[in-house]
Amino acid sequence: MDSTRTISELKSAFIRGQVRILSESLEPPEDWKNYAVETEEGDLPEKVIADVLHKVNVEAKQHHRVVYSSQAIHHVAHQVASLYWSSVNQETQDRASFANGVEKTADLSRHIYQQLRERLVTLDEQRQQRQRRLDQLRHMQRLLGPFKDPQKDIQPNLVTKDGELVQELEKMRMLAARVGGRISQQKQRLSTQEGQEYLLPGSGPRIGALFDTES
Repeated sequence: MDSTRTISELKSAFIRGQVRILSESLEPPEDWKNYAVETEEGDLPEKVIADVLHKVNVEAKQHHRVVYSSQAIHHVAHQVASLYWSSVNQETQDRASFANGVEKTADLSRHIYQQLRERLVTLDEQRQQRQRRLDQLRHMQRLLGPFKDPQKDIQPNLVTKDGELVQELEKMRMLAARVGGRISQQKQRLSTQEGQEYLLPGSGPRIGALFDTES
């Protein structure tokens, strides 16, 4: 880049180069017939294509000459240069205002640190609450562990045909029957003893002898 040229001159040269590219004549590719659409009238004659391209190129050059004149190029380049210097001045002013408006000795991070610290304290309290809740749920899970497989752990204790409860009830029924039988036998023995207590010792033979004498 030539350092002696101004920004306006550099932009003008760049725009002229782009206009020169746009002003180049249009030419169809050599294999354009391979991409052409077939029509009922047949292929277009090459002379027709050449005439159309010639007219398009002439109109394009006239358009570029009017729209992209030297005066227009210079005007656009001047606007670009003005915008560039305006942005530079604005950036310089912003930097100056920042330097004057901010106290270099102020601790700007203290407020942010306090906010982050309060946030961490809040998050730690929430974490502790969730940890206590998790411990409670784990304790409940351990208590409900025996009920995880009811067919294996709970069903045998229910009133089923082969359950342990039925077996214990059967043993209790047999024991109650034995106890009931023993109690009945004991009652019979007590009744017999009470009946015998009403007769004095030796009174039976005496009564029999008395009946024999009277007869």
